Amino acid sequence: MSVKVEVKLDVESMADFMIYHIYTSGAGMTALILGMLNVGLTIAFVMRRQFLLAAVFLLFVCLVFIVFPVFIRKKVVRQMQNSRRLEETVTYEFMEDGILTTTSEDSGKASWSKFKRAISRKQIIFLYDAQKRAIILPVSQLGDKYTEIVDMIFAHMPAPAVRIRRLDGKKGKVAGPRKEEDRKESDRKADVDEKATREPEEEKGPAE
Repeated sequence: MSVKVEVKLDVESMADFMIYHIYTSGAGMTALILGMLNVGLTIAFVMRRQFLLAAVFLLFVCLVFIVFPVFIRKKVVRQMQNSRRLEETVTYEFMEDGILTTTSEDSGKASWSKFKRAISRKQIIFLYDAQKRAIILPVSQLGDKYTEIVDMIFAHMPAPAVRIRRLDGKKGKVAGPRKEEDRKESDRKADVDEKATREPEEEKGPAE
């Protein structure tokens, strides 16, 4: 079984990816922690009616959670507007033994073991390898193949490495194995019921 999809990277998808990539790096996580601390300090100073200090810390909160993301997005948009990557169509084929990537100039295949994380955002799915290189899939371009691609990812990557929300809102492995377990459980119960119905008949003696 294989799933093939053609995508063309757009500015919004690249901007979403870069914001996530930056804010999950060491420096980005530090900034987020400091931002949360400043939210707490802002609330604390407001409760003490020290509004000037509260305004100072609120300004830092705005920088971390509003100004920086907007600045990053605008910078990515400017960089990507003249990029050849926006004009190039890339074909990804998800197979049992890996992912085949094909462009107009080159092609290559990576086994599933090369990918360390799979993550979904509102507009994109991306898969990281060990070198932090990523396959970026705009969700709007996947169409009805979204579920098939997600199922392939869940089936071939370790569950802790996959953070993708399904269309049904659930997280976890493919439904197939669960159905198999349910079938085995129902068969076991059927065997128990059959033995229970036979035991009273065996206990009866010969008719006089």
